[in-house]
Parts: sequence; structure tokens; C-alpha cells
Amino acid sequence: MAGIKLQGVSKVYGTTTAVAPTDLIIEDGEFLVLVGPSGCGKTTTLRMICGLEAPSEGNIFIGERNVTKLEPKDRDIAMVFQSYALYPHKNVYDNMAFGLRIRKRSKQEIDAAVKETAEMLGISQYLNRYPKELSGGQRQRVALGRAIVRHPQAFLMDEPLSNLDAKLRVQTRAELIKLHQKLKITVIYVTHDQIEAMTMGSRLVVMKDGLVQQVGSPKDIYGYPANKFVAGFVGSPPMNFIKGVVEVSDMVCFKAPELTIHLPLQEGLQSLGKFEAFLGVRPEGFVWVDSTETRNCLACRVEVVEHVGAEIIIHARFGTDEEIVIKQNGYEVEPEIGSLIKVRPHQGNIHLFDAHTQQRVMTATVVDGKIL
Repeated sequence: MAGIKLQGVSKVYGTTTAVAPTDLIIEDGEFLVLVGPSGCGKTTTLRMICGLEAPSEGNIFIGERNVTKLEPKDRDIAMVFQSYALYPHKNVYDNMAFGLRIRKRSKQEIDAAVKETAEMLGISQYLNRYPKELSGGQRQRVALGRAIVRHPQAFLMDEPLSNLDAKLRVQTRAELIKLHQKLKITVIYVTHDQIEAMTMGSRLVVMKDGLVQQVGSPKDIYGYPANKFVAGFVGSPPMNFIKGVVEVSDMVCFKAPELTIHLPLQEGLQSLGKFEAFLGVRPEGFVWVDSTETRNCLACRVEVVEHVGAEIIIHARFGTDEEIVIKQNGYEVEPEIGSLIKVRPHQGNIHLFDAHTQQRVMTATVVDGKIL
């Protein structure tokens, strides 16, 4: 196995920058996830690493080797795609053995490697079947097995679970995590699904319009998003943003229609004075309070109530027709459509984002309704 390093790597098509100059280090044995909306440059980045696209600028290292100008076959990496890309005329055994055969491995070595990998993935009973005789999940495991059997230096995966149904995606996701923990392999994984990214990656690279927005652990990105885009992209349902004005004096005061919140003064904020901002609060960060409460409270009218197992998701309106989403324990509260409720930040982190730069300027922690 080996780490991977990008030095100033970019990709330009004519006048369009698909990937801006990027520096990134993927540690040996790390599970790194490139995540972002369609067209953000994550797949292009992956294709440059594996050699299917030539970078416009920069260098790519796998281990100590500069592989920027090497062909894909010479980079000693394995790709797993959204489409399974299995040979329909070969059975499972031959699909998995193909890469070893073209590398002139002995018959005994190939047989041992294929059977060991098939046992690991739970597909030993399918070795004599053809792809058309397998389910989608079984085909995806064969595609993974074909990559694993070679023992490459790194695995590059481009949305490999997107063709699976919801239940099978969760199951295969868990299998991939266990497989990574067992093999200690270097994985770069591309997905647009932020839930998939959060549950699988040891680190995330959040991208938008070819630019890296933030790199960090799932916990850091969820708890301390670098900007408004990251805050809104990571999390389901997404973070609520309430537009208002911030005044900084001996404390930080956020004011919006029907809402005033006082936040503790943090170092570096004294010079900001007065500016437009968004207050960011996660849906699960609110608590429903009594109608007599006034401090840090927001009155809103319920429009939709979604039942999601033990939780409910409330869609409501406040102020000048602004929307807010609240996630609550469905066993404790269940408001009626059209009713007026009051909520306030109760748990977790709340953030201020500059309305012009979109960057996070401060984060405060709320514990049992107290803003620290």
C-alpha cells in the first residue's frame, strides 16, 4: 500500500476550469472521500489520479513515484466504477482472475488469491456463475473482488454503490468499511451522497465548482463547517440559515425579524463592528418551548410534519416567509399543521456566516439551552 500526493494538480478544458490547482495528501491506509454536488470536479480529480485524464498542471505521486506521465496500467492502482464493468462472457472466477493472468502470475497463485478474496467477500458460492446470473449487490462485490485480488497500492472508487437499492447500499457500505479496516488499504472514494461520505470516510474533501472548500474529519466538517456551502451541504436535513444583522460590542448580538440571540464575544471579532450575517442552526439543535418563553426564541407556523420512525421533521415558516426545518423526537411532540410553535437553540453548535464572503466567522456551543 502507499500514500498519494497531489501537488498543484488542475484540469482545464478550454476556458473552463474543472479542477482548480489542488494540493492534497492522502496518507497510507487512509479512507478519503471526495464529496460534492454533480460537476464539482471530484470524478475528474479521481480520473487524473488513476491516469484516465492528464492534469493540465501539477504532479501526482503514488508512494515515492511521480506517476503524472505514467499510463494507468503502470500506476499499480485499482478502480471500481459505478458500472460494474464485468466481462459478461466470463464467470465470476475468470473475472476476478483476469488481472492476475495478464500479469503472468502462476496458476496456483491465481487460484489461491481468487478463492481467498471470494471467501472474504462472501461470494465463494458464485465463482461459477456469470454476471447475468447475479444480483446488483453480488456484481458489485465481484467488481470489488477483482480489484482486491491484485493487492494494488491504492483503490479508487467512483460512486460504486449508486446502482444499489437503499437497503443494499447500507449493507455494502458496512462491508466496505469492515474491508478497509481489515486490509488497511488506501482508498479514495467519490460520492455525491453526503451521508455516505460521513459514514465511510476517515477524512472528507468537500468540493464545489472545482475548488476544495474544506478538508477534515466528518466530525470537524459537521461541527465546524468552513463556509455556508459546506454547512448546507453536509447534514440531513440541511442546516437552517436565518438572515440578519450582527452587532459586535462587549458581546455578539444577532438580530433578525422576530429573533434576537446574544452570543459570547470571541477573540478576533472585536473589529467586525456591524455586518450582515446568517445564523446557522442544525434542525436537531432546536427544542420546542412553551409559548410564554421569550429569550432566544423563534415563533413559526407549522406547514408540514414528516414522520421518520422515532423522529419527526417539522417544516415551518417565520418572519417574512422564511423557512425553518426542525427535527424532534416523535414520541415527545407532534404539532398540528397550521399551529404556531416556539423553538430555540438548545443543543450543539450554532454558527455565524458572513453574508458577503459566506465564510464562518464564529461558532458557539449550546448546552441545555445555554449558549457558551
